[in-house]
Formats: sequence, structure tokens, C-alpha cells
Amino acid sequence: FPCERWLAKSEDDGEIIRELVPSDIFTEKLMKDGTLKQIEEEVEDPLEVHTYKISVFTGDIYGAGTDANVFLNIYGDLGDTGERKLSKSETNFNKFERGQEDAFTIQAVDLGILYKIKIRHDNSMFSPDWFLEKVEILDETTEESFVFLCERWLSKKKEDKKIERTLYEQVCKARSLVPVKYETIVVTGFEKGAGTDANVFITIFGLNGDSGKRALKQKFRNLFERGKTNRFYLETLDMGELKKVRIEHDNSGLAPGWLVERVEI
Repeated sequence: FPCERWLAKSEDDGEIIRELVPSDIFTEKLMKDGTLKQIEEEVEDPLEVHTYKISVFTGDIYGAGTDANVFLNIYGDLGDTGERKLSKSETNFNKFERGQEDAFTIQAVDLGILYKIKIRHDNSMFSPDWFLEKVEILDETTEESFVFLCERWLSKKKEDKKIERTLYEQVCKARSLVPVKYETIVVTGFEKGAGTDANVFITIFGLNGDSGKRALKQKFRNLFERGKTNRFYLETLDMGELKKVRIEHDNSGLAPGWLVERVEI
């Protein structure tokens, strides 16, 4: 298994994990005179090492960024990367800040079609809580891209108090499914105190499945004010005939109470 690369934080690409594939196979054959003969053969059709470009998007809500260490494992139909620490962002000095995209590069033996990831942090440092929006992965060898939506907290204090999430690919290439964009309209009531400062989430349910819990947010806007209508566009797989929606907030902010008049999709 040839390597000829550094495993060092201060050398090469800074990685301390390498996946190696065999180049030669050595076998021994017992000869008639009782001696052993070593036979060297090249490996036919060896597995390829692929380069995966990982883009991690931190949410744009209050307190979304994290100082904790983040770890990622990518799963495909041919195997997984093993857990890798996302150490050095290629795009920002301080990684995983609010509203920020951070890029990382991982090399691994061909994973095939990516279908899920596991991502977590170690709850370390002063501000470990993290609101992860999504992870996008580009296989630079095949030029296929994969999207893993989260839009949830990884936090010991918030939501379900979990700091690890398993996320599934949104548009599985193996099934040739096409994403659908759902226009979602939320109308806040007109009574006194009807608006909310909390973060709002929605889940849409249909005959073909559900959208997963999605944050309703827009940059630089005060949302869900008294008597106001807010419009969002959610992209997900076609859920077929819609059956119900679940709308909720996280009870944050100075005035979290909210009167919802209606939701239109």
C-alpha cells in the first residue's frame, strides 16, 4: 500500500489520516526443489482515490456559530470515510461563524453514490452550540454533487439537546429524483402581541414522505410581525399530495408567543 505523503498537521494538506490502495500483490509458490519463489503481480482495476470538496453552511440566526471541534463521516454505497475532523477552513480564518460557508477537502477511496453523513461537534470551548444549515459535497473526480439539509441545532441546551445529526441526501442520484420548490406563505394574526421573535420551523407532510424540519428565515428581515404575511421557498423532493403541516418555534427571544392565522403552500 504505497503512500509517499505526510501525515502531519504542519505538512502537505495538514491531514493525519490517509486511505491507501494496494498497487502490488506478492505471493509465494513452493517449488519442486522445496524452495519458495516470490511472485509479484500488479493489482488489476485498483480502487480510485477521490477528492471530496465539502462546503459547510452555518445558519444565519442569533448564536448560530460554534467554537467547538466538528467531525464528519461520509457514507456511500461503496463504503465510508471514517470520522474526519474538519480542522482548517479553506475560506475563513474563523470557521463555523454565523451565516458563513466553510470549505474543506477530504481524500478517500471511491465511496460511490453518497447517501448520508454523520456530523457532530465535541461540545468544547466557550460557545459550542451550533445551528447547521446544510452540507454540500462535490466529488471532484466524477463532478457529482450531493446536498444534505439540516437546519437544526447541534446543542446540549436547545431543541432535542443532541450534538450529532445523521443527514440523508436530498436528491438521490441513484433514484433520479427531481427536487420541487414549494412556495410557503405564513400569515400572522392581527391581535395585540400576535408577532414572535422566536425562530420558526415547518415540516410539510405528503403521501410520498415529508420535508424534514425546515427553518423559515430570510436575511435582514423582521419576520412574523403582527398582521404580516411572510413568503418562503422550500426545495425538497416531490412529496405528492400534501396531508398536513407542522409549524413550531423554539421559544427564544423576548416575545416568543405567536398567533398564527394560517399557512398556505
